Amino acid sequence: MNVEELLKEENAAWNSHDVDKIATFYTDDCIKEDVAVGVRARGKEAMNAVNRGAFAAVPDMKIELGLIISSGDKAATEWTMSGTYSSKQPGAPPVTGRPFSIKGATIMQLRDGRISRVSDYWDSALFLRQVGSLPSIAAA
Repeated sequence: MNVEELLKEENAAWNSHDVDKIATFYTDDCIKEDVAVGVRARGKEAMNAVNRGAFAAVPDMKIELGLIISSGDKAATEWTMSGTYSSKQPGAPPVTGRPFSIKGATIMQLRDGRISRVSDYWDSALFLRQVGSLPSIAAA
């Protein structure tokens, strides 16, 4: 399977919220980093816990892939994530039940046909404004 097929299949697993299927696309010692919220997980078990938390916070989460770039053992995607925020996790912003749609990018390192490292980059302030947990800033 080529890299584009791998990433499209991994995205389909995300959109079906199948944590176990998502994990099949990663190495056992994978590193998952969500830069916007400061989360870093090492290994499939820790990554699965992070992913379960994301699906609990946004039970209708969907991710639409845009541009996919790959070269050798590296890949990157642009994406749009949308859903309705309903997190009740300790330390999370208050539940608002409001929808959001944000763009982001993911940088990946591959090894032996699987993802060994993934770093997600997105605008957490825009997310918080869209879900009503942060006031909008008026243009000057």
